[in-house]
Amino acid sequence: MTTTSGRGRGRPPVSSREAIERQAMRLFREHGYAATTIQMIARASGVSRTRVFRYWGSKTEIIWAEFETHTHRLSQLLREADQGAATMTIVREQVVANVARSIDDTPLWMERFAILDSSPDLQGEAAAHWLVWAAVIAEYVAQRHGVEPAEVLPQSTGAAVQGAFQPERAVHPSRRQFAG
Repeated sequence: MTTTSGRGRGRPPVSSREAIERQAMRLFREHGYAATTIQMIARASGVSRTRVFRYWGSKTEIIWAEFETHTHRLSQLLREADQGAATMTIVREQVVANVARSIDDTPLWMERFAILDSSPDLQGEAAAHWLVWAAVIAEYVAQRHGVEPAEVLPQSTGAAVQGAFQPERAVHPSRRQFAG
């Protein structure tokens, strides 16, 4: 017997967090972030809106959840690194290792950035998330050098690493045509 939604009885065919996320990303690509609704994601995944909200509190969280995991892991990697090396060597090595791990662990990692770059609605949130990422670097540098995270050395290091890590994002979209 089928329900009015066209599905048979029993467990929905797509109900894992990862499967729902894949459907959401597909819809974001096909329809754009702004035009994709939670209801569309739920319908495409064969689950209820409640199931989607069980994993994420909002549509935005679908995009940013893995980035938050990435940022937390970067902090952990910096703390656990061999502290015998120079500060910037540790930062560089752990940033690169963390990005590689994010790409390997999450097939949709790079796809998120394409969606973020094409979604003006997410640009303000992108800036806030990248500031948190840079703050992880600043906190690590501050701890290594015995200064406060808000001081010039940690803040400028965090911002410089962020700029090096995401050079195309460091340029305002309207100026990208002039950025080498």
